[in-house]
Amino acid sequence: MKPNYETVVDTWELLPLAFAMGIHALIIALQIGLATFLVISGALALRPSIVPPAWQRSLGLSVEGAQSSRGAALLRIGLGVLLLLPLLVGAPTLVSLLAGLGAFAVLLIGERAIPAESRRRGRLARGAALLAAAVVALFIVWEGEDGLALGIALSTNMQEWRVRELEWQHENDVEAPKVGDLAPDFELHDPNGETAVRLSDYRDQRPVVLVFGSYT
Repeated sequence: MKPNYETVVDTWELLPLAFAMGIHALIIALQIGLATFLVISGALALRPSIVPPAWQRSLGLSVEGAQSSRGAALLRIGLGVLLLLPLLVGAPTLVSLLAGLGAFAVLLIGERAIPAESRRRGRLARGAALLAAAVVALFIVWEGEDGLALGIALSTNMQEWRVRELEWQHENDVEAPKVGDLAPDFELHDPNGETAVRLSDYRDQRPVVLVFGSYT
């Protein structure tokens, strides 16, 4: 007779959670990457001699025409900083939304300012930054909250609940082994009751897995 086991957690039920967490991680990466791109490209517009022009064009960091003016460069840096504010000090969602929309507009105008014969170099990086700006802004509109701030809140909550769980265990389950403790030794006999096996016999030799189930 085959034993029937109760499924405590179905792996497939965890997929939506994993998918949602993956989206949040992607939004965080896009927002930080976009902010970094804006700050670096703005800084290079102010001090172009830091990086050779050929490298700037290859990395998509070079700006052309009016985009290379001091005001436009400072605008890029300011937008990048605003996108990072939730990570640094926290900021209202409206600020992040305006920064995302502003970044999209600035990058789109900058792309059109590049001469047609020069657009090929660095197009991938510029396109990725433009796409990141659109995704970040759309996510804020859809979620009603800044993606970076939301990711920080989720991570903080997870850490707080982990601490609470450990505190509860130490307070209410004093006798049970804690995470990282050595498992208590025990002895078991084979079905015939002839051979005794101790857990300590396998210490430092091989992993031991205990499977509990009913075969009746």
